[in-house]
Amino acid sequence: MPRKSTLDPQVKALLDNLNLDDGGDELLTEPTEDAAQHLCVLLERLTNGRERALRPGMLATWKPGLKNRRFPRYGEPVVVVALLDRPIINPGDESGSPYFREPLDLLLGVVRGDDREFLVYHADRRRFQPYERDDAGNR
Repeated sequence: MPRKSTLDPQVKALLDNLNLDDGGDELLTEPTEDAAQHLCVLLERLTNGRERALRPGMLATWKPGLKNRRFPRYGEPVVVVALLDRPIINPGDESGSPYFREPLDLLLGVVRGDDREFLVYHADRRRFQPYERDDAGNR
């Protein structure tokens, strides 16, 4: 029997417009084989070791499907500024956050804004790989 939503109708409409909902029956259904396979692929990418090739001065980009920050954008090259031996762990995030105990062990340089300012962000090294171009200069 489907579970009736207990959300205020206006809040429900707002969440529906954001492609979010209160979970409903989706929380009770088994993932499809495609979803399960996709999870396995993403785990393999996270743990495949391609990030071990990164060195300061190299260009890097997100591994497909592993972007968890606003910047840089997918496909946007960034420069590796530093690799930290001891990751920074942000103690401010709660256990329900995807950033909880995320090991920030990579410093990335990006160019942002109209001023083309060089900014440095901390990131989880496992989510990045060397930026590659083909012989024609295409990624």
